[in-house]
Amino acid sequence: MFEVLTVGAFAVGCGMALLSPSWGLALVMVMYTLEQALQASSPIFLNILPLANVLTALAVGIGALRAIGAQDRPALGYFSFVWLGTAALFVWSVVTMLWSPSVGTGMPLITNGFPYLVLFVWVSPLLVDDIESLAKFLRIFLFYALVVVVLVITNPSFTFWSGRLGLNLSAIVRTNPLAMGELGGNLLLVAALFRVGAGSVFTNILRVSGFFLGAILALQSGSRGQIVFAVLVAIAFYPVSVRLKNIMGFVWTVAGAVVLVPTVLYVASLILGASELRRWDSDTLAGGSEIRLQNVLDLLGEFLRSPAAWVVGLGFNAFTAITKAGSEPYSHVMFIDVLAELGIPMFVLFTIMMIVTFKNAIWLFQRFADDPVARTTLSVIYALFVYQLLLVNKQGYLWAAMTFFFLIVALARLRRRTEETDYDSLLMREDDPELEHGGKAQPE
Repeated sequence: MFEVLTVGAFAVGCGMALLSPSWGLALVMVMYTLEQALQASSPIFLNILPLANVLTALAVGIGALRAIGAQDRPALGYFSFVWLGTAALFVWSVVTMLWSPSVGTGMPLITNGFPYLVLFVWVSPLLVDDIESLAKFLRIFLFYALVVVVLVITNPSFTFWSGRLGLNLSAIVRTNPLAMGELGGNLLLVAALFRVGAGSVFTNILRVSGFFLGAILALQSGSRGQIVFAVLVAIAFYPVSVRLKNIMGFVWTVAGAVVLVPTVLYVASLILGASELRRWDSDTLAGGSEIRLQNVLDLLGEFLRSPAAWVVGLGFNAFTAITKAGSEPYSHVMFIDVLAELGIPMFVLFTIMMIVTFKNAIWLFQRFADDPVARTTLSVIYALFVYQLLLVNKQGYLWAAMTFFFLIVALARLRRRTEETDYDSLLMREDDPELEHGGKAQPE
């Protein structure tokens, strides 16, 4: 039964991605967890591990070509400063392999990450046409991600090991629980903040179900950062998602946001067993933080001792040759990686990209502040970006941060296309006296 349901859900997603750019984005955003659900349900996907991702890329790629044909000036906003800066970072990381002390571990990360770079940074931004396309994407994601989460948490093939939900791919290899935790956090955020159609019973059912099931998946995955960050970001952006008209509206909104914390804690007490709860012990949490801090100190220490690296960097994934903790494959803090492994010039470029991204976000919010649908749509996209910003500095490295880079590229594209649309509308009003005077030409 699970094979029929899971493969059927995947087939629907791929089929719709061929026809709808918004469905294509939703399929990309659930891809990693849906892949695991397929591997847990179908022998062909378990025996051919990359199959789900290959089919996803084909469906989204063909859908992107169709989207290009339907869009007005599809290249507009594509080659933005943020896109070019992203390309420069990834190209330079490849160049640094010439002097990186970790070529043996770094090159596999690059070759494994390259298809996802193409999908997330080259192809997926083409699916973003305007603010309405993002609103449609969020509606679809709320439904489709909920389906994927249900298929995972109800499938008995997923088991717990060391407090983490996952699937045994072989005797020594298990699926990545962080991907499931990330999807759970994404779903929690969208459900909490995307308030379009809040008066609809069906929409409210989706939102409540998405919030609790997203929290459950994140908790069961054992991904502590994902659930903590998701709840904190949801609280931070909850008042932003709607315009508050009076002080009582603000009070009730903040009160509703604060309720999220005890609600999630209560859910955790119901669904987590002793081994899963042990990951939340203060000693365990402190240990994880200390490891990441030591990683950063190891990498920065070597960087400061190597003046040439200040310019060209130590080399991508140099951390693995520097760290004293042999079990750590990367530092887990991407911003420090960019500085130490790629050098100060690339870090300055990256910092400028972040500044431009925040400026894009502010401009878009000011532009759509009076549009309820656009406002709540942007609040969710911003929340997803901040969520990714936190995650890439808790568990990420450059060639695994594709959702993060997709979001900053998509925001740059959206701003440029919105500016051009506004300019075209202004020209139309100036050229058409009937539009200038509210639809009726004035007598001379």
